[in-house]
Amino acid sequence: MTKPNEVAEALRLAELYQLAILDTQPEEGFEAVVDLGVSAFNCSSCIVSFVDLDRQWFKARRGFNSLHADETPRDISICTHTIKKDEPMVIPDCTQDERVKDSPLVTGSPWIRAYLGVPIKTPTGARVGSFCLIDTSPRTWSSAEIKMAKSMAALVEVSLANRQQQAQGAYSREPIFQDGHRSDFAGHEQSYASWRRHSDESFIALSPNLEDWLCLSHSPRVSWAWFNGLIVREHRHDVELARELGNGQVFQYQIQLPNGRLLTLKERTYKTPEEEGEALTVGLLQNIAVAAQLPRTAVQGRPNPLDTLKTNTLSFLAESTRGKLVLDLNFKLVQLGQVDDSELHRVKDNPSVLDFIYEEDRENLVREMETVLGTRLKKKAFARIRLPDSKPVWARFVIDRPTPGIETSRKALVLQYTKMVNESTMVDRNLFDQTLLGMTEKLGGLGTWFYHVDSGLLKVSDQFKTICKATELPLGSIFELTELLTRLTGKNMASTLIECINNRQAAHIECEVNFERLTGQRWFRFSFQPISNGLGSSSGLYGSVEDITHTKHLAQELSRKSTALNQVLNTLTDGTLELDEALQVEAMDAKARPLILGKETFIHQAAIADVLPGLDLLEFRKRQSELRRQGTTGDFEFFNTRTNRWLRLKFLPREDGLTILLRDITQRKAMYRDLFMVGSAIEQINEVIMVTNDLGSNATSFQCIYLNSAFENVTGQAVAKWLGRNPYPLIADRLPLRDFRKLLVSLLKREKLTIKTRYETDNGAHVPCEILVSPFVDKETGTPWSLIVFRPSST
Repeated sequence: MTKPNEVAEALRLAELYQLAILDTQPEEGFEAVVDLGVSAFNCSSCIVSFVDLDRQWFKARRGFNSLHADETPRDISICTHTIKKDEPMVIPDCTQDERVKDSPLVTGSPWIRAYLGVPIKTPTGARVGSFCLIDTSPRTWSSAEIKMAKSMAALVEVSLANRQQQAQGAYSREPIFQDGHRSDFAGHEQSYASWRRHSDESFIALSPNLEDWLCLSHSPRVSWAWFNGLIVREHRHDVELARELGNGQVFQYQIQLPNGRLLTLKERTYKTPEEEGEALTVGLLQNIAVAAQLPRTAVQGRPNPLDTLKTNTLSFLAESTRGKLVLDLNFKLVQLGQVDDSELHRVKDNPSVLDFIYEEDRENLVREMETVLGTRLKKKAFARIRLPDSKPVWARFVIDRPTPGIETSRKALVLQYTKMVNESTMVDRNLFDQTLLGMTEKLGGLGTWFYHVDSGLLKVSDQFKTICKATELPLGSIFELTELLTRLTGKNMASTLIECINNRQAAHIECEVNFERLTGQRWFRFSFQPISNGLGSSSGLYGSVEDITHTKHLAQELSRKSTALNQVLNTLTDGTLELDEALQVEAMDAKARPLILGKETFIHQAAIADVLPGLDLLEFRKRQSELRRQGTTGDFEFFNTRTNRWLRLKFLPREDGLTILLRDITQRKAMYRDLFMVGSAIEQINEVIMVTNDLGSNATSFQCIYLNSAFENVTGQAVAKWLGRNPYPLIADRLPLRDFRKLLVSLLKREKLTIKTRYETDNGAHVPCEILVSPFVDKETGTPWSLIVFRPSST
């Protein structure tokens, strides 16, 4: 059974992750608050922080710089106590407070003494962080200061709310560590996320980070069935069982995204007790891939196993892949360690480095070391490290003199070594796959190159040089190649190549290149593919260049035509829907959302029957079947009760589903309804009603536009006979000449007229009647019309 405090903490973390505030760049609203706090309270530090699972992260701060960190572990922070209650936490002297007096932040730098903290809450009441004021001397916080601190915490909450509203339109959550540097306490680069599900609803709410992991855009809610369907088959049963228990135990599983990418996640699921009302399930997730990419220095309290091996030179050489050796003038070991160690371990017995090198390789290594001693030039050498009960391992040695200022007789040379991770022989180092490069050039028309990480050797094909106009350039090292690629692409290609090797991820760059002395610009596609050695790292990097100028021009022309087509489509439609074969919504454009959802949130992979309540699903599937068989089907009209709009749906086929074009026909439906009601009322009138066009502007094309059914009763002639024809014969020969002239003048001058006269029918009878003429104008089109009413008289 999950403890209530664990469930409450899970809900609090879910609210925190929903804000997508952790590890973001500084923002003006929060920076202004801490500036104001330091000056208004005259204290040493002011901080806006958020309390994560195991850390306190600073969004904004002034002072508190002695740690040189952007976060502190949660178990030593004072703010973790602040978020336990709604009231401010007031401590005049931290050394006298039982809760915090043993914290390293109190007993050591930054020597916190006075503390005033106010919890920062979300609109739902979750306490996610604190606004705190710190002083290095004990002080008594007045009631006015406490009140002012609460007001400033409220400003932070307003900034949070505004930030979240803006993020609903476009997410902008750049990581704070853009230059690769992280503080000593850093351990989370947006590696946490959450999901929430109420009762047995068919959808769940995602935090923004989880949206990013799932490669979704503006889809904060997704179908529960779709979300579970991402779990790989062999893990699905165990995950469903763990989520059903909801006891907060950690479980690990993998999901596969629609693009084929695999993610490894750790999750803890919590359920609120049923007696507390509506059941709520919360999942807290950690992306293992993100956590694994953190630098070694980000992990606190985790000893490096190589540190324990430094006391034994042979063990250290056997276990380490890269290391540093300091030798004296007799080539004996003085110090050893890892390449990035700031302080090296002293070697007591001072063995000779040659004792660990095979005899046939010693001569070459000694020659290079003596050269460095005599010339002070850096040299490279290859030699096999001799290890007992093990195969020989080739290593590349970079030989240099110590840093100026520390050189003594005991520190004459520094050797940095990198083992050949594929354990190749000296001959293997020089055997690049020339056959592969040649076949790629012939089959794909590509220019290729290959870089071997351990040896540093580079092979560039002639085709690559020809395409890049670099036949006369020296391309013997990766540095010269990087300089060429940087010049062609206009990008920092050094960082791109390093990321490909370190992250073992391919990269592609398309760019427009303007060569000197060459008419017209060319489009190139540069591709980079790291080659794994099977041991978790990259042994090489394969690159290619392709001239895609013709393809790019075709794509640009297609894009222009597509843009024109989309403009036409936007004019002819009021939005589009994309459905899969199971009639689940995959996408919905911005124009369609207000017509279908109103103010509700879009749910990715929701069933169409849930999106459009009351939809005749049988008729819908019938249209889908007709579309599969015939490639076309009729339109479908539907009244959406959620938005009170009439929609016309046009179905178009696609490879793995169907596209629906929407048209809002609400106004047309209302007009048809009004016309039907008016027409029904007119048909009940015994008076003859005729509508004609303007006689003054259409003297040669005077036409009868409308006649009601009473016309047949009075004249004995069919309505269809006179619609669209000149009604002049119906008037000229049937009325007395004096009355006919009055009627004609009224139509020409567009004046109202009422006359009493008699009308001659086809059988010669004279029917007493009253004639009314009234001109009017169509408000929609501005077209002038004339209304003529024949009202039979009883006298």
